[in-house]
Amino acid sequence: MDVEAKIADLTVLADTLRAALSAGCDDLATCAGTSDCAIPFTGLARSAGSQAGQV
Repeated sequence: MDVEAKIADLTVLADTLRAALSAGCDDLATCAGTSDCAIPFTGLARSAGSQAGQV
């Protein structure tokens, strides 16, 4: 994986975490266990999974 792709991935993660904070999530473990969690864990996992194995 090239540097630009890694930066893009980190930007997505940072934006997602900022959105979670704006939505009132101040504890990721607690937030992840609720049905109204602002973090799209499924989408992030798929994105990360598709990149797994790339160096």
